[in-house]
This record gives sequence, structure tokens and C-alpha cells, in this order.
Amino acid sequence: MFFPWIFCFFPCFKNSQRTKFSERIMIQSFFSTQEFFSILFLRFGLAICIFPHGAQKLLGWFEGAGYEASMDYLVNTAEFPTILAILAILSEFFGSVALLFGFCTRLAAFGITCTLAVAGWTHKEIGFFMNWFGNQGGEGFEYHILAVSIGIVLFFSEVVSGL
Repeated sequence: MFFPWIFCFFPCFKNSQRTKFSERIMIQSFFSTQEFFSILFLRFGLAICIFPHGAQKLLGWFEGAGYEASMDYLVNTAEFPTILAILAILSEFFGSVALLFGFCTRLAAFGITCTLAVAGWTHKEIGFFMNWFGNQGGEGFEYHILAVSIGIVLFFSEVVSGL
């Protein structure tokens, strides 16, 4: 993978050539795919874990509340801006589908990572551990740390195509 910042150090390129060339390299590297199967399993694992949450919020599947109730909770109770609530719901659902099929993996991983980082931050008062025995006020944030870590790996790694 090429790093576009390397070309800033070569004086043989004029500024306009350097900018166009580095922009093209950045776009190519963003959408490039490689055959690393370890990343494939991370992509599938994150997609399978996040899809039910997105389907609950968007479609009401898996005993979920559906879009209107999820938006009402995120905007009125959690006090998120409407656009961020919409992006959170869409990134969980469509991001997980995109990860599953290998479509725009970096963009999908970025959306899911941002959503789960905020979700983990909202759970910080509850504590680190999951609510295994039902004696906490909710779930901890250990799951969020794992999912955010996988999302960061997918965002910064060579992407494995779903083909």
C-alpha cells in the first residue's frame, strides 16, 4: 500500500501534480482490496455481532423497538442530535451488511466504530463488565471496546473483498 504523504518529500513533482497524484493514490488505497483471510474473519465477526442491533433499531426485528421508537429514545432521552441518531441507526444496519459483503469496508467500519465508541462512552457509569447475573443497572462497556478495536483494525488494514 502506498502512503501519499511520501510524495510530499519529492521536489520533482510540482504542487498541482503532487496534489493530483496523492489524491489519486489516497482514493485507490481507500478502495483497494487484498487477500488476507484473517481480516475477513474479523469483518464477518463484527458484521454478525452488529447486524441484530441495527435490525432492532431500523426494522424492529429481534424484539427491537423499530425506527420511530429508536429515534425517539436517541433524540429525546439520550439527547443526541437528530442527524447523529439517524447516522447511528443507518451505520449499524447498512454498515454491518456492507461489512458482510465486503462493500466499502473502511467506510462501514468507520461508521460502526464511531457509533460503538459513543455507545461505550454512555455505558461508562455502569462499569466495565457485562451484566452476567442481572445485578447491575445495565451492561458494561467491554463489548464496545472489542467491537471498536475490530473496527479500527478494519479501517486501517488492507481490505478483504467479499468476492
